[in-house]
Amino acid sequence: MIRLPVRPRRERAESYDVRIGRGLAPRLTVDLRKRKVARRYIIVTDDHLRAKIGAPLQAAFRRRGLAADLISFPAGEGSKSRRVRDAIEDRILALGAGRDSALVALGGGVVGDLTGFVAATYCRGIPYIQVPTSLIAMVDSSIGGKTGINHAAGKNLIGAFHNPIAVYIDVDHLKALPPRHFISGMAEVVKCGVIADAVLFHALEAYLDRVLRREPEILARVIEACVRIKVRVVNRDPRESGVRKILNFGHTIGHALETLSGFRLTHGEAIGIGMAAEARIAARTGLLSDAAAERIIRLTARCGLPTAIPPSLSPAAILEVARRDKKTRQGRIAYALPKRIGAMAHRAGDYGIPVEDSLVAGVLQGPRKPR
Repeated sequence: MIRLPVRPRRERAESYDVRIGRGLAPRLTVDLRKRKVARRYIIVTDDHLRAKIGAPLQAAFRRRGLAADLISFPAGEGSKSRRVRDAIEDRILALGAGRDSALVALGGGVVGDLTGFVAATYCRGIPYIQVPTSLIAMVDSSIGGKTGINHAAGKNLIGAFHNPIAVYIDVDHLKALPPRHFISGMAEVVKCGVIADAVLFHALEAYLDRVLRREPEILARVIEACVRIKVRVVNRDPRESGVRKILNFGHTIGHALETLSGFRLTHGEAIGIGMAAEARIAARTGLLSDAAAERIIRLTARCGLPTAIPPSLSPAAILEVARRDKKTRQGRIAYALPKRIGAMAHRAGDYGIPVEDSLVAGVLQGPRKPR
């Protein structure tokens, strides 16, 4: 097992550890019993995972003498909503949970974001533990304390920063992950290489077939490399006021595409297209070489991710939604743009780079093909 400490500057009280390994459910329950985190635990998962993973984890808690309930909600991005948040809160209240309770987010990014947001606001904040089961959640969303729900106007517009007390990444959960969702997670893996680790990017170019075959040894090493990047960035900038903005590469355009597709595009599919577009924007502005942009786009496509803007979505519509993003300042859309593979551009320490809409629209109007 690998243990990586998250120690955010200026937020020492919210430190926690990320553990990466195989078969971690027994270790999780032993750790929580030893730490006496809560009097009772409520495992929150989705309907797809409830029987296969949720019920066995609940049984593991009870074998350790830990009181544990299990609740679930419909799987899918559509559940990151006020309606489902309210339903979860109602269930927790009905169980009689108080401030001596803790939530366990067992699932992908939707489960983690939604459960974390409930934990941030229930009784003015209770502890929660992240147990990610998807590749996206393992390398990205389970770490850093961002929680939230979607709004019709855009993705993740309602939320809070609330760090988990621990993250347990069990690589074995990826064995049963459906192919589309595994490939979706590869968008965040490629992103990590682009923004901060040229060695990881080169390794993905060389050994992508082994990663896509989900060979446990290489997959664990890739996840560890991505988690180290996320931890390093979060430690430096816990509230996204500076360098943490680099994690948004591909997300300004990607989140707009997710919203406009009605979430028919998965998060990773939208981010794959967003990374391709934003790499081209970086090249068009002179920040990134054309050759580097093409390498990013080529690797993204090799993962099985789309890279072209869907023909049904106009540049004007994409920019309109992107302008409502929480990263926009004074009406100007800011982008996280690479200056080379493994390093991101900044201006006077600000990693959110404003770009003229006309230039972005020209890029978005570029290569298109039906999905």
